[in-house]
Amino acid sequence: MQATLANAVVGNAYNALFFNYVGSLRSDRGGGSLVFSHISLFGRARTKYQVKVDKCTSSLVLVALLWNVSAPLRFRCEDLLRFTTVNLDHLTETFNMPFYLTYLARWPDYFHLAESPSGRIMGYIMGKVEGQGESWHGHVTAVTVAPEYRRQQLAKKLMGILEEVTEKTYNAFFVDLFVRASNAPAIRMYEKLGYVIYRRVLRYYSGEEDGLDMRKAMPRDVEKKSTIPLKRAVTPEELEYD
Repeated sequence: MQATLANAVVGNAYNALFFNYVGSLRSDRGGGSLVFSHISLFGRARTKYQVKVDKCTSSLVLVALLWNVSAPLRFRCEDLLRFTTVNLDHLTETFNMPFYLTYLARWPDYFHLAESPSGRIMGYIMGKVEGQGESWHGHVTAVTVAPEYRRQQLAKKLMGILEEVTEKTYNAFFVDLFVRASNAPAIRMYEKLGYVIYRRVLRYYSGEEDGLDMRKAMPRDVEKKSTIPLKRAVTPEELEYD
């Protein structure tokens, strides 16, 4: 068996990943090393990684290995035209083009995607920063992973990037997000990531379904005041005054 991954490019205007397979995976050889570098657009911050693989390494495992040592990419405008299966999930909120472009223009550091070596979008996250005073916070507008790439902790990685931007770039007090009250799998995932249910928002979603406002305190909120749950439900109109 012979496999070669030569000069495959996965990138955008900000970052590019170059893969070069060293050694062929032949049945009479023990394996090889996958060597690749992260190179910025302007030639700065060049980092080389090496992953050991053998002749039995499947393509799915190889993708997982690459993902574990590579960073998600900044979103580009043209990526909006190739969401593929990412937005087909009925629990994933889909917006119109001007909505995405507004976020991309105003908060580009909150817009990231995970891309496979073949160029398929595996998932993405978008968000923003808003509020005043102790309500200054990062917000997860959408985070989703294509069905075929789930259960690989991609959402966890994407959430981690947004939290890092919120903490280190904007020094905000917390990160919040809204999730359907009926979406038990998503709620459990967010709880594992350290989010707590802060309040219930009545009829937040279409179909008059309630939403849950979940929050995670950032290091600036030393006493975690932002995550103390409210005892009553609120209406969507009340959210405007936060």
